Amino acid sequence: MTAAISAKSTSFERLGFALPVALLALLLIAALIAGAFSAVTEETRMGAAAADRQHALLSAESAIGIVISALSSSPSDSISVGETQSRQIGGLEVPITVYSTRLDSSLYWLVAVAGDTSSHSGIARRIGVVVRATNGPTGSMSIDRIPERGWSELF
Repeated sequence: MTAAISAKSTSFERLGFALPVALLALLLIAALIAGAFSAVTEETRMGAAAADRQHALLSAESAIGIVISALSSSPSDSISVGETQSRQIGGLEVPITVYSTRLDSSLYWLVAVAGDTSSHSGIARRIGVVVRATNGPTGSMSIDRIPERGWSELF
């Protein structure tokens, strides 16, 4: 009778081993699924942030173009040498401020700040460009980018 009891206890030990292995396998599968969801979520956030940064860059370039055409059309509002004026540019989906600094009689330094600079989200873009003012034969003033120098990204 003792041999029968020991045989039964051995078979119970074998049956009890399958449950911890099955639970461990389920735990590993759940961890893999959670890791995959986490990776997908992070990739989505990175993609959205990259798209926002690119949108802010394009908006900053557009704002620089708007300010260049505004400076060309209103030479009477020109600023004195060393002075800086700021303008809020509306109509674009990103809040933009453009700073215009007159460097000398014919050069301006324009800096566009696009995006939310108050938070640390990283989507703000700041670009600068040097432009030259020239007087036309009719007395009109035109402001154009200097061909040798493109815009530069500022940090």
